[in-house]
Formats: sequence, C-alpha cells, structure tokens
Amino acid sequence: MRRIGILIILLCFIFTAFQAAFSQEQKGEYQKRIEAKLKEFRQKLEELKGKTSELKQEAKEEFNQEMKELQKKEEAANKKLKELKSASTKTWERIRAEMDKAIGELDKQFDKMMSRFKKT
Repeated sequence: MRRIGILIILLCFIFTAFQAAFSQEQKGEYQKRIEAKLKEFRQKLEELKGKTSELKQEAKEEFNQEMKELQKKEEAANKKLKELKSASTKTWERIRAEMDKAIGELDKQFDKMMSRFKKT
C-alpha cells in the first residue's frame, strides 16, 4: 500500500514536470510570434512615416497626433512583452491575455490610422 502511494506521488511529480516543460515551450513559441508581429508592425510604421510628405499640413497634424497614440500603444505592447518574458508559469496565462489585448489595441489603432491615411 505504501509503494502505491509513493508511485502516485512520483507520477504526480513527473506529470507536473512535463506540464511545466510544455508550458515553457508554448511560452517560447508565443513569445517568438509576438516579437515577429511587433517587428513587422515597426516596419509598417516606418513605411507609413515615410509617406507623410504626401499629406497636406492639416492632415499631417492629425497624422502626428494619431502617431503619438499609436506609439503609446506600441510602448504598452513592448512593456507587456517584457513582462511576458519574465513571467512565471503561474502568471503566464494572465500576462498572455493582457498581451493579446495590447496587440489587439495596437492593430486597431493602426487600422484606424491606415483608413484615414488612405482617405487623404
């Protein structure tokens, strides 16, 4: 009977170790996707900045205001990425949800800006 108890405890430890290793792998893959997405976003942002010379003065001012808002959202996403990198297994899911939200807001602001830029 005692051996069965020890076996059960041993299996629990093995399962916990496997689960932690799997979570680390998921975390690494997710982190790479987010880093790639932020890099792609920065490239699009630079392209967009290059096209500001085509805008009229009034449109430039509006563009610059929206660019500031976009940069704030990018900073928030980068801050979440740093938190994600240092997150423990326990806090990873919560920070991942916050990261998804930050990326969503960044995408939304960028799309809003692109739609206005195309109109002018």
